[in-house]
Amino acid sequence: MMEQYDKQEAVRFMLKNMDDSAFKPLSGRAEALFAQAVEADIAYMRSAGVIDEEGMSGQAYYDDDDAFEFLLDALKWKGMRNKDEEMLAAFIDEYMELQQRYMEEKGLVEWD
Repeated sequence: MMEQYDKQEAVRFMLKNMDDSAFKPLSGRAEALFAQAVEADIAYMRSAGVIDEEGMSGQAYYDDDDAFEFLLDALKWKGMRNKDEEMLAAFIDEYMELQQRYMEEKGLVEWD
């Protein structure tokens, strides 16, 4: 599953397809944030058992709510204000939508 996932290609896809209207002040950092989000998402999938250490399908299902909270915690920065957290939450929503689109287009998602 994830052995076919190309992190750099995914980030390029996300940059090309993003709608930054809800997080415009973060758009200058979008490439770095998308790269961080991909790493954090993979870490979430491993910790939750969605994928194993080799990137193969695990025994658990991807929980969007748990993943969102994991990503929010992973991407927060020191000194973050409420307004920043709201923009970061909007960014993560966009990331999750684009990640799903990318994985669907690459045939990396299985729906049960």
